[in-house]
Amino acid sequence: MPYKHLCLIFGITPAACSRIVNKMLDRVVRNLRFHPHARVKFPNNEKMQQFASMIEAREPSVPDVIGFMDGLSLSSQCTDERNIQNAYYCGYDCDTMVNNMFAYGPDGKVFFCAINYPGSWADGSLTARFLHHIKKRIGDYKICVDQGFPRSGEASGILVGPIPERSARRLHPAMRDRLLKLSNVYTSLRQASEWGMRGLQGSFPRCKKRLPTENYQRRKILEAIVFIHNFRTEIVGLSQIKTVFDPEYERSITLEGYDRILQYYLRPGDYVTDDEGDNDANDENN
Repeated sequence: MPYKHLCLIFGITPAACSRIVNKMLDRVVRNLRFHPHARVKFPNNEKMQQFASMIEAREPSVPDVIGFMDGLSLSSQCTDERNIQNAYYCGYDCDTMVNNMFAYGPDGKVFFCAINYPGSWADGSLTARFLHHIKKRIGDYKICVDQGFPRSGEASGILVGPIPERSARRLHPAMRDRLLKLSNVYTSLRQASEWGMRGLQGSFPRCKKRLPTENYQRRKILEAIVFIHNFRTEIVGLSQIKTVFDPEYERSITLEGYDRILQYYLRPGDYVTDDEGDNDANDENN
């Protein structure tokens, strides 16, 4: 909440309120940065195998996916510095933004993040900054992303996701059905990253307020949010990702055909090229 509301509730001056809040943020970041329940750490081989098994239990056709990644843009305060204002201004949102990237495991915790980047950088541009770090650690496993991330070139075999509708028309007929089924699985898995983003923004209303202009203070707030999210997920356990990918979830009885994202699936035969349509018309005439 704004400082003025805290001052009214606790009967303190704005200077004292700012000093106390900053001390609390420093203490949270310092104590939780290396805490085993809260730290952001890329999983080792044993942990990646465990994550892949949890996801494979729900989607048997993808035995090598260990997590889900997505970007999150948060609004920030404007500044008089022209170069900084230009870098953080996002034309898509028409506002001064801060771009962040979060990768969630099936346990609901953030195991990799890139925070406090200029809002003018899209997800693809930001990925180029940290892709080599993921490439050195991930081995033969993969991370599920959306269509805003690169999945060719250096990202091939590392980042996987749904097939765009434009590309579906160019698929070879012999492989189209199989690739579309796999694309639907990635569409379903990618929803987990949205659950993670909602867990961050829903649990921490600070994300809805504009972040400070000062770079260090803004980074400290973002780090505190991520660390507390991981700690809360580990201790409390209230996470949609953790619930869905828990082995016990598969044993529960659910409604038949219950799938909220069914409308986004690419069905076999929905995308027929012009040449195939002409051939089918000729066959019918003959």
